[in-house]
Amino acid sequence: LDPELSLGQLAHQVEKPPYIVTQVIKTTMGKNFNDIINGYRVDAVIEKLKNGEQKNQTLLGIAYDCGFNSKATFNRAFKKVQNISPKEFIETL
Repeated sequence: LDPELSLGQLAHQVEKPPYIVTQVIKTTMGKNFNDIINGYRVDAVIEKLKNGEQKNQTLLGIAYDCGFNSKATFNRAFKKVQNISPKEFIETL
């Protein structure tokens, strides 16, 4: 959920070169680094929405709390993961 997390930081944390981290992510998960991280962030947003957080905070505020840096990135990632917009998702709750 760290909005500043980068491939380089992750590689440093696991003490491997970035190209190795990229290769492992691609071969084991079939996605790129940004898709993986944004997927976790979308999952965190969904969990907060299911817990009713949108009653106390805006959707964008929740997205920022979950590591997104912009509304556009959040909307794009959410739709990519869920195949519907965040607003459409909330309407299903």
